This record gives sequence, structure tokens and C-alpha cells, in this order.
Amino acid sequence: MLVLTRRPGESIVIGDGIKLTVVTIGPGRVKIGVEAPSHVRIDREEVHTRIQHEQEQAADVLVAVEATAAGTATSGDQNTMLNSGSSTEVLTNRIAGQLPATPSVQPTPVGNGISKYRLPRKPR
Repeated sequence: MLVLTRRPGESIVIGDGIKLTVVTIGPGRVKIGVEAPSHVRIDREEVHTRIQHEQEQAADVLVAVEATAAGTATSGDQNTMLNSGSSTEVLTNRIAGQLPATPSVQPTPVGNGISKYRLPRKPR
């Protein structure tokens, strides 16, 4: 692992199009800005790990479905997520269930008559 020391405002360049900039340093926290081409995906490590885990599970289900469709027997303890007959189950959005029923954010006019939705400022 390469370890570099940078001060706020200083940057590190990776390859031809990725630039990391130290934005601020606080107690126990460093804010880093990342500039990269739009085709480069940037995730926090915990999000990246979760995405990989979900993709592995989806691949396992796909393999099980293909094996069942081909007439190959699957192991008895493997979950294939297959239902026989018609199903009335509906997939739900995990995040939508956590949102408030009515929006608490009111449109705020911002320069040139353009309105954007903003959260109210935190009290000091």
C-alpha cells in the first residue's frame, strides 16, 4: 500500500483521469473529493462490499434457476426462490418504505427564478 501525506487543498492524481483532493481535516474525520470520468464508479468500501454480496446472491439464484430449467436436480438445502403456480407478491422498494408520506421540504426560489428543493438549515 502506498501512503502519501497531503494537506487540505492538496491533491493526488491516479492514472489519466482520477484526482483525489483533501477537502478538510477534522477530529477523527477526513473529507476527500474525487474527480473521475463519468464511466468510473466510485463507492465507499461498505457499499461496494454489499453490492458484490448482492450480485453473488443473484448469480447463485440464476444458476439454480438455470439448473432447474435444464431438469438438473438441485440440492435440497439450496434456496432457489421459485414458486409454483401464480403469485400475487409484489416487490417493494426498500427506501420508499422509509420516506415520509408527505414531503417536508418546500420549494425555495434560488437565483434567476429557478426553484430547487432544499432542506431547512440546521439550528446553531
